[in-house]
Amino acid sequence: MTKTSVQFEMGNYEWVSERESVGFLGMTDLGEVPFLITADALCEMLNPELDGIDSETALETFVEFETDIHRIARREFVKRLGGEPPILITAADLE
Repeated sequence: MTKTSVQFEMGNYEWVSERESVGFLGMTDLGEVPFLITADALCEMLNPELDGIDSETALETFVEFETDIHRIARREFVKRLGGEPPILITAADLE
């Protein structure tokens, strides 16, 4: 089995208030790569009908969908290789 380009540790996340996002780290052969997923993207995952969510709900949603978020983050990492960190995941990247 081949090793994925970026790996994640479950439960390693934090709220980043200045970016209104949940931050988490990916590990590559070259070191850590920071990722952010916006509260709007998390809101979209939770319920597209909502207008927004607060930081506590965003963190709860991150935990609920963490495996899916890591999968999306791997895909975005490959698509954006060479981009400047942090890799920002928005609602547009969920498709």
